[in-house]
Formats: sequence, structure tokens, C-alpha cells
Amino acid sequence: MKLSILVFITIMAAVSVGVAQADNSFDMKQLSGWWAESYNTDVTCSADNLKVKHELSADGKRLSLKFDRRWQTELGEMDHVEATVLSSTERTLVIQYDGESRSRPDGKLQEWELSIVAPGVYRWRETSWPTGNVNPVVGIRCSE
Repeated sequence: MKLSILVFITIMAAVSVGVAQADNSFDMKQLSGWWAESYNTDVTCSADNLKVKHELSADGKRLSLKFDRRWQTELGEMDHVEATVLSSTERTLVIQYDGESRSRPDGKLQEWELSIVAPGVYRWRETSWPTGNVNPVVGIRCSE
């Protein structure tokens, strides 16, 4: 009797964890619209600053960052960047850019975490950095 109750509790805990994970899927509405990134105190959404639109694939496995013009990135000059979504939570996406060649101290290719820190605001961090460390870029929603 005790064993079957323990098995039941274990199964229910596993089901509960599975449901919680499914409920934590990233809501792409958090990244709707056009965004700009700021490194300084200039007006982030000014006409001369690059704008980015984020598009998540229907299966949640791919992220496309579309620019409003051609732009020089760490990966070369382009008008968009594609990435694989490695993991996600309710407010984060961990991605690896297609064509990524930059490596971390452990030799693995860089992975980036985009975290929604407030409505209309995101921050980036490389996943090998200590928890809480972010780069100086702040993403700001400019328009829906």
C-alpha cells in the first residue's frame, strides 16, 4: 500500500513538472514590434539607430532578427541574423547564431541569453558569464 502511494506521488510530481515546463514557454508577444539597442545615453529609438524585429518560428526552435537596413555585425554585414533556440523560459531565450565562430573560455561556441527584464526592455548575456552579469546593450521596444 505504501509503495503504491509513493509510486502515485512520484508519477504526479513528474506530471506536475512536465506541466510546469510546458507553461514556461516563451511568449513571443513580449518581443513584438520594432526594437533598438542602446549602448549609451543617446535616444534609442532615433531614426539613425538600427531597428530590429524578432520572429520566432512556430515550433519555437528558430529565431530570426530582421534589421531595418544592412548592418555590420560581429558575423559580417547583413540585413538579418538567424539563430537556433537552445532553450527558453517564460522570459528568456538562449540562442546560438548561425555561423557563430566566437568561442567561450571553455572552447564551446558562444550562446546568448536574451532576457526580458521589464515590459519593452531586454538585456543580453553570454551564457558562460556569471549569473547576473549582462553586456551593456539594452534593448528597447520602439513600436508595436
